[in-house]
Parts: sequence; structure tokens; C-alpha cells
Amino acid sequence: MSRARTNGRKSSPLADIVAAATLEEPRYPLDEQIEVVGETYHIKGIRRVFEEAGMPITESGVTLKSVRCILVPEPWNEHDPNAVAVMIGQNQVGYLAADLAASYTDGLQRIARLGYLATGEARVWVKSDDGIIRARVTILIPDASQFG
Repeated sequence: MSRARTNGRKSSPLADIVAAATLEEPRYPLDEQIEVVGETYHIKGIRRVFEEAGMPITESGVTLKSVRCILVPEPWNEHDPNAVAVMIGQNQVGYLAADLAASYTDGLQRIARLGYLATGEARVWVKSDDGIIRARVTILIPDASQFG
């Protein structure tokens, strides 16, 4: 079930999880620089990130730097029970790659059961290419061993 956001949009189950959880301060050092996957499937969320930041998406491209990202384990994901969603605020912007998510999921699920979600820093680049939105999300997060 989804509920209405304050802006009138419906929230997603992931947004509801983020809203209900306590966000940890990042566990330093943020040693892992990771390219998020699946941005193409989460363009609506990426658009909302830029709308909420008051930054229009241009044909020359625009970058949002050093914004907090949230790692949300998805053990119910029908494609991969090790899936880890990457959120900015209540907006999903992609996933950790499957091979990487497998090394993070146990630790992230452990802290999620305690009501916490792990955070890091994100850099999001986006441009409008003849009306097609292209995006790239890079995150800095702690090594998986920080959650073990």
C-alpha cells in the first residue's frame, strides 16, 4: 500500500521504510566509490531529487554533489533477495549491483531490523538529451565490513 506524500504524490513502500527509519550518520571512512545501476528505471525518482533541490535539468547537464544517500535492503525483492535500493530522500535512484549487494545485504538487514538505515554520499549527474533523461549516480559508502 502507498500513502500520499505531503506534495500529493503517492509514496512507495521504500519511501515509507525511509520515513519510518532512523538514518545513521555515515560510517567513515567512505572507502567505496560505487556506480549505481538501474538509473534508467528510476528516472522519475531522479527527476524528483532535482525538483526538490530546485535544480532544473538542462541539455548541458547538471550535477548534484555530496547529497546523502540511503541504502535500503530489499529481502522481498522478487528478482534478488539480496537487492539493496539506493534512495535520496524518499526517491529511489537505483540499486547496488547484484554482486556488490550480496556482500552488503546481511549487515544492512541486521541494522534495518533495529530500525536504522545506512547512509553515504551521492553525486548525481543528469541531462536532457532531446527530451530523454540520462542520469548517472555515483555513491561513496563504507566498506561492507563496517556493517558486519
